[in-house]
Amino acid sequence: MPRDLFKRSTDGQGVGGSIITDIQASLNALTAFDIKVDGSFGRLTEQAVTGFQTARGLPVTGTVSDTTWAALMHSIEPPIFERCLQVVASFEGTQFSLIEGNFDGAGLTWGIIGFTAANGEISSLLGEIQVKFPDLLNQAFGHDTAELLEKLGPNASAETRMDFANSVSGPQFRVAEPWRSGFDSLGKQREVQRLQVERARAKYWTAIALRDAGDLGLTEELDLLLMFDIAVQDGGMQSKGRLASARERLNPRMSGLDRRSTIAQVVVDSIDGSFKDDVRQRKMCIANGRGTVHRGNYDLAGWGLADGFVPTSIG
Repeated sequence: MPRDLFKRSTDGQGVGGSIITDIQASLNALTAFDIKVDGSFGRLTEQAVTGFQTARGLPVTGTVSDTTWAALMHSIEPPIFERCLQVVASFEGTQFSLIEGNFDGAGLTWGIIGFTAANGEISSLLGEIQVKFPDLLNQAFGHDTAELLEKLGPNASAETRMDFANSVSGPQFRVAEPWRSGFDSLGKQREVQRLQVERARAKYWTAIALRDAGDLGLTEELDLLLMFDIAVQDGGMQSKGRLASARERLNPRMSGLDRRSTIAQVVVDSIDGSFKDDVRQRKMCIANGRGTVHRGNYDLAGWGLADGFVPTSIG
């Protein structure tokens, strides 16, 4: 039976991200439609999918089913990492270019999964950009590049990074100029976007999420999404004794929903302070496959992630 992977949301958080961008580009290349390639599965994208399905003799649904995906993208299924990245990026809300001030003790937060100044991730990215694409750094920050690297670059101390972050965090944690515009410009460069995705994959997906999934014997799509979100938002299951606690509470007779809900509760129990409710909402949305995160209503089945499905590859 065909499975719907991606579809337009009519009453919730719109499906969006790099996979949708690829779908839109393919639709433009293979049909007479000329839709905006913006990574948002809206009405015009739905109409283009319908036109493609009609032309190819596929069931006409306006949704990207597995059969439509194969015909459009020439692969069995979308990579599970990219599916998970779309959801976590939507939760984070910064996408590739937005930078936020010090609202949560992280100093500054920037990029596709909310890389932070506090943990040195922004500094590492800036160092990599400086080595590989120095012209892009200079284009974005101009004569302020030297100060940026001094205060936030790979050689800046944790104290220096946080002092700088606090100095540029204004009302409602809006980052002051020229830094806000500089990071916005830098994040819009495709080369920088690729570096962000590569770092998200290497550090948070491969090194943490897949490790934790292996430790707990998890293989389903929503399980992997949960592990990735825990890696990004909470540092992974090996932090704060979560792995041992999860092993104590899990048993092999649990359903996927019960398994994820148990792991979610382990993470919530390990959180102190004002962000506990935010962690709970995100984790339970993933556990259930639907829920509300930051006032957006998500149905993750429409994002290509559903209960009971195991991806063909998790690499």
